Amino acid sequence: MRIRLLLIISVCLQLSGIARAQAQGKPAGPQFLSVAAPSTGADELLKVGAKAWSQITPKHIALNRTPPLYDTDEPAGLDIPSVDVRLARASGRLFVQLSWRDATQDATTLTEVPNTPPETRFRKVQTEADDRFFDAAAVMFPAKPGTAMTPSLQMGDAENPVEIYYWNATRGAMLMQAQGRGTTRRTGQSFTASGTYQSGQWNLILELPDLPTGTPLAFAVWNGGQKDRDGRKYFSVWQVLE
Repeated sequence: MRIRLLLIISVCLQLSGIARAQAQGKPAGPQFLSVAAPSTGADELLKVGAKAWSQITPKHIALNRTPPLYDTDEPAGLDIPSVDVRLARASGRLFVQLSWRDATQDATTLTEVPNTPPETRFRKVQTEADDRFFDAAAVMFPAKPGTAMTPSLQMGDAENPVEIYYWNATRGAMLMQAQGRGTTRRTGQSFTASGTYQSGQWNLILELPDLPTGTPLAFAVWNGGQKDRDGRKYFSVWQVLE
C-alpha cells in the first residue's frame, strides 16, 4: 500500500510539473535537464588528454543506485554518486567523455572465449565466478530519434526501443539494443572508444552518431568492485542534448 501511494504521489508531481511547463510555454518533460554539445574542429577527441576537452565545461550528473536484483546481493553503498559528462560534435559524430571516481580499477585480460553454444536456459543462474566483475559505462538514447515520447529508463519499451553504447573495461565496446527490461541484446557491432584509469578516476570517451538536438540521453556506470553486472548499476535520469 505504501509503495502504491508513493507511485501515485510521484505521478501527480510529474503531471504537475508538465502542466506548469506548458503554462509557461516551455517544453514538458526532461528538457529542464540538458547537456550541451558544442561543435569543434578537433580531430583528437578520442584522446583523453586532448586540449579540446579541457575547453568544454563538464556537466555534473547525479547517479542513482539500482535496488538489489538477487537475494544473494550484498548491500551496496553509493560509492559512485556522480559522473562528469562532456559532449562535443566533430566530423559528423557526437563524442561523449565520461569521468567518474572509482577507488578500484576492475579490469583484466581474458583468454579467448571458446566457441560454445548460445545460452538456452530459461532462467538465468548467477555466476559462480565472483571475481570477474568489471568496471563499465554506457550511454542510452532512443532508437527512433525525434520521437516526442521519452522511453522508459528501464531499457525502453516495445514502442520506444533504445540503443545502448556500452563499454566494458575488459571486453571493450559493444552496441546493444533493448525494448524493455530483460530484453537487452548484443547486436554484434562495435564502435570506437577509449578508456583510461589513473589516480582513482576513469576517463572514457565514446564515439556516437551525430544525434539531433533534443535527443534524450541517459548515462550508466557499473562498479566491478561492488559486483555490478546486468541491471545492477548506477544510472542517471534523462538529459536532453542541446
